[in-house]
Amino acid sequence: MQHAAPADRRTLAAIGRGAANHDPPAEANDPAPQELRLEALIDSSPLALVEFALDTRIRLWNPAAERIFGWTRAEMLGRADLPMAPPHLRAEADDLFHRVAAGESVNDLETFRLHKDGRLIPVSIAAAPVREASGRVVGNMVAYTDITERKAQAAEVHRLNAELHVRLEELAASRSRIVAAGDVERRRLERNLHDGAQQRLVSLALSLRIALAKLDADPQVARTLLQGAGEELTLALDELRELARGLHPAVLSDHGLRAAVEMLAGRAPVPVEIAAVPDARLPEPVEAAAYYLIAEALTNVAKYARASTVRVQVVARDGNLEVEVADDGAGGADPAAGSGLRGLADRVEALGGTLEIVSPAGAGTTLRAAIPYAP
Repeated sequence: MQHAAPADRRTLAAIGRGAANHDPPAEANDPAPQELRLEALIDSSPLALVEFALDTRIRLWNPAAERIFGWTRAEMLGRADLPMAPPHLRAEADDLFHRVAAGESVNDLETFRLHKDGRLIPVSIAAAPVREASGRVVGNMVAYTDITERKAQAAEVHRLNAELHVRLEELAASRSRIVAAGDVERRRLERNLHDGAQQRLVSLALSLRIALAKLDADPQVARTLLQGAGEELTLALDELRELARGLHPAVLSDHGLRAAVEMLAGRAPVPVEIAAVPDARLPEPVEAAAYYLIAEALTNVAKYARASTVRVQVVARDGNLEVEVADDGAGGADPAAGSGLRGLADRVEALGGTLEIVSPAGAGTTLRAAIPYAP
């Protein structure tokens, strides 16, 4: 162990006398054992312990101070003018020094001090006056705690909180859009049912009542009415099936995602290359999200892209279903310009996934989604 210089020993003895609150043991008649124990304690302390004389000269510099600030003890003993104080914090350091020299103690002051290489080290400072037996202040003892890791953890917590706040705001906005889209879709279904199948069923009921009334008096008319009622019933069933197909395609429910994508590709006015689609069945919400993503992308290609080909790829990898639809069209797609792409993002994000749209002007559009699922 590196021993203190004679000036340090006098300081240590003074600290020991100032800190004593009970009768000393028998060996206290010889100050050397007390000084050695206190010296060992200071040398093994994880805190950077630095004592300044009243003229700011450094009189004590322990191994932790070497480790935290980079200067060796030989470089710092006797050095004056508060060398660890950064220029922009010099006024703060001077004020702290004078407060302690006047007899004040300071605890938990978070600030920065210089490393030998010029880096700023975030530290927490505890400082107290060193007194002689008479009570006169003869020095300034400062303990520095390196709080770099704590600051980094606090910054990470702050970043995560900010990210969580943004995510919560996005989630609230997404839920609002989903509710609004649900209201619009419900009104559309009500209108389609009222104008289509419901009117046909009302007409069918009227035809059946008339046919019943004519059954005995004019069987031929009754037969004609019943034939017409059967045709109306067929048309009503066809309309209901079409509505149900719009809600959730039967081919997706019955045969899975590959068959549903093949059906979409067959209906598309632009040639579609299906690079890959899993044969295995996936969780229903995941299949539905992938299906509607591809369906909306193909619809947008047909309406806006002026593309000559589209490539669809669906891959199950690392717990995600990765969906990509790429065309060679005009590009320039803007999710903020319409509700279609934003609605797809809401659908994907509701499942904990992400949607990326890359659409440089003149270079086509690529939609990439990653939807997590448990295999």
